[in-house]
Amino acid sequence: MAGGIKRREFLKGTSMGALGAGALSGVGLVSGAGAASKKEIPKGPVRIAAVSFLTGAAAAPFGIPGDNTFKMMADVYNQKGGILGRKIELKSYDEAGGADAQVKLARKLLMEDKVDVILGYISSGDCKAVLPLSDELGGLMVAYDCGSHELLEGEKSPFKYPKHGLGFRSAAHLGIDNIGMALMIKKYVPNVKKIAGINPDYAWGRESWRVFEVAMKKLFPTIEVGVTLWPALGSTDYTAHITTLMNSGADIVHSSLWGGDAVTFTKQALGMGLFQKTRMAYSRGEPYPQEIGAEFPEEQIICCAGTHYFLYPAHDRWPLNKWFVEEYYKRYNKYPTYPCYHAYQAFAVYKAAVEKASALVGGWPTPEEISAAMKGISVETPSGYLHIDQDHNGREDVLVGFSKKVEGYPFPILDPKRMEVFPAHMVNAPAGIRTEDWIQSWKV
Repeated sequence: MAGGIKRREFLKGTSMGALGAGALSGVGLVSGAGAASKKEIPKGPVRIAAVSFLTGAAAAPFGIPGDNTFKMMADVYNQKGGILGRKIELKSYDEAGGADAQVKLARKLLMEDKVDVILGYISSGDCKAVLPLSDELGGLMVAYDCGSHELLEGEKSPFKYPKHGLGFRSAAHLGIDNIGMALMIKKYVPNVKKIAGINPDYAWGRESWRVFEVAMKKLFPTIEVGVTLWPALGSTDYTAHITTLMNSGADIVHSSLWGGDAVTFTKQALGMGLFQKTRMAYSRGEPYPQEIGAEFPEEQIICCAGTHYFLYPAHDRWPLNKWFVEEYYKRYNKYPTYPCYHAYQAFAVYKAAVEKASALVGGWPTPEEISAAMKGISVETPSGYLHIDQDHNGREDVLVGFSKKVEGYPFPILDPKRMEVFPAHMVNAPAGIRTEDWIQSWKV
């Protein structure tokens, strides 16, 4: 994307133009006339650390698909010359072990192994612990999932941004899931009277429910909120929770359970008949119909964490999605799920920012120069266009649908006649405004 880029275009594209050359010098983008010509591109490989859950309940439906995509894209990019002619040397690391273990690993990767960038992290708790290290240690980090909306937001609106100079998230946060589902319910289930929730008892679950509840109360001022359940992450027995939900009288049950938790809960709920009593709204449910198979129930509300879906955008309209789906299926005999799309985004954003910065400063750019180039960048992805805003957060549209059995697929897909894409401006709060404050400001 950086081919032929001019300095003026770079300044405009990164929204740095108004700050002038003095500000650019401050972040290392302009270090004096002739500086670019003195910089070189190292001959050795660019070293990338990819961190995902490779063991435990979150590995099979989530971490491994993401890691598969990191490996696939390293191979694809290397076949095309790597990044600025440098071969990509990608190593995968396990995210299991908790936040303290991830802090220790990140310090080792940046200080001892001296990797060029860390692309990784799924858990919101891990991201909150690790991302501040980017500035402390001077290493670039691109969080590829980490849905916590509080990760890069301030305590009150308006707040200063970015929160971290070298820390980014190459995807939209959980706001798009829960706002998108509330808008979907408003359009397709307008007579809903009562909602309930079952969400994991940590930052991700608590924040997901909070945003969903605020959005639902804004769109349905008389909505009744029933039970809210908080099972521990990694629970293996949901039978008591399911019994409570079956007796709750809720029309819709919201859930941000993910990975192995979502699979275990859904299978136990199928056996107990929950889906004959109520309808689930899975905030990031897109992987689970394929993971569970034909028995996954129809008519459940499924959100895709963006427009990340193997059948959307349509392959005749967006060839990059066709290529991505076919290439992933050829290598792994499965359709890519949204963690795969998120991994693609992180890799593509980093590569594009390096090339963009190099086009201006010459040679291999510093982490600060790559950061300045990444801010405000837009890249083409299999899901459409992704924009990295001034707060270092990704901005995306979101796709929501209903599960439906369709001939030709071994698991329910999204009903082709009831898929809705809510554009980025409807589901992402502007930079500097907290998500809940933004929802409360709506006039409905």
